[in-house]
Amino acid sequence: MVDYQKIIKLGKAAGFSDLEIVERGSENLEIRYFKGEVENNETSFNQHFTIKGIYNDIQTFASYEDLNIDEEKVINTLKENAEVINTDEKGDIFAGSKEYPKNRKLEHDFVTISLDKKIELLASMEQKLKAADKRIVNIPYLSYFEQGNYCNMINSKGLDIQKDNKSCGLLVEIVAKEGEDTKSEFKMEVNSSLSKIDVDKLINDCVSRALSMLNAKSVESGTYPIIVENEGMASLFASVASIFSGESAIKKLTPLLDKEGEQIMSDKITIIDAPLKEDATNYEPFDNEGVACYNKDVVKNGKFITFLHDLKSAKYFKTKSTGNSFGGGARGCNLYIKNGNYSKEKMTSSIKKGLMLTSFDGLHAGINPVSLDFSLKTSGFLIENGKITRPVTLIVAAGNFLKMMNDVECIGNDLKITSYGIGSPSIMFKGLSISGN
Repeated sequence: MVDYQKIIKLGKAAGFSDLEIVERGSENLEIRYFKGEVENNETSFNQHFTIKGIYNDIQTFASYEDLNIDEEKVINTLKENAEVINTDEKGDIFAGSKEYPKNRKLEHDFVTISLDKKIELLASMEQKLKAADKRIVNIPYLSYFEQGNYCNMINSKGLDIQKDNKSCGLLVEIVAKEGEDTKSEFKMEVNSSLSKIDVDKLINDCVSRALSMLNAKSVESGTYPIIVENEGMASLFASVASIFSGESAIKKLTPLLDKEGEQIMSDKITIIDAPLKEDATNYEPFDNEGVACYNKDVVKNGKFITFLHDLKSAKYFKTKSTGNSFGGGARGCNLYIKNGNYSKEKMTSSIKKGLMLTSFDGLHAGINPVSLDFSLKTSGFLIENGKITRPVTLIVAAGNFLKMMNDVECIGNDLKITSYGIGSPSIMFKGLSISGN
């Protein structure tokens, strides 16, 4: 294994003012099951490290997948890279935060469960799905997966921090058919422990949703009171979440520029960025730049509190990093709309005639990331006299995300944070334009 302290020592001797090394690794497993057999059983593992050095005020990088590479070769390569860089921008290495939150300690029961038991679980799931209803005609995708990753970060200023995350999950896709109509449904659950995943609920939710959408048809065009279900709301929210990024603010690609402290949404809306959320799949004590993470209100009772900053955007706006350097830029981690007090059933019962929207199609193409205007294909259910009466499809919802978030009637109590780290409860809106028949 490469000796990182030796790299730092050699680098200092070679004239580097500071150095930083980040080692990352991941280990993944996927078992796919199809028609009574294991279709695929694949394990992947990779490690790599990136070294950043400051040489004559110039910032330079080198990356390696070989953790046994000679330390002197690393420094020589880093120095060669610095000598061909032409820039007036001075580089710097973050010394570290004063304090860091502790890594959480979780039980990952799946690491002690045998491969045979995991395959048996998939086999039993396939049997239950087939037996659930004769209209379930195909199970094109059924898989169990595990994800693990770690990060170690050290630098010449004394920083030495570590973190890791592990999770497992189940993914189900089914096809239901009745007459000439077919509907597919996809469900996924991820958790830190397999025992915490309610397998029967996952199966029942997938089957009931697929069956409930059979023979869906459109509705008349008009403006309807709308409930957007939690997963659908999370996907819509995810498509506009970059408006809170300090990076977007630098590029003037957000309508929130210079609006800190202003009321931008209904006072019913609070949005929280929670990298330290104990029950979330991802728990991040520090970000990609080594800045300590903390939970924060981004929007509180409708008032815009803060952009999410990495070191670059924080420097630009003369403020402090919020510890949100993830995925190559400034973004949220476990960014979610706070729960309200209403059950989905109570919201439904209050609507004389309206719609419950469950999913949106074409989110990347159908929404303007700056103006937040959208026109999206959607589907869901018709609500009449406080009850769901039939499935709805072939409709288009049009509006503006910020206007929607100012037209909130009430907030549900069913918050769900998705596997991609964005969450929302179901939300009822006063009205939304729907194009149908």
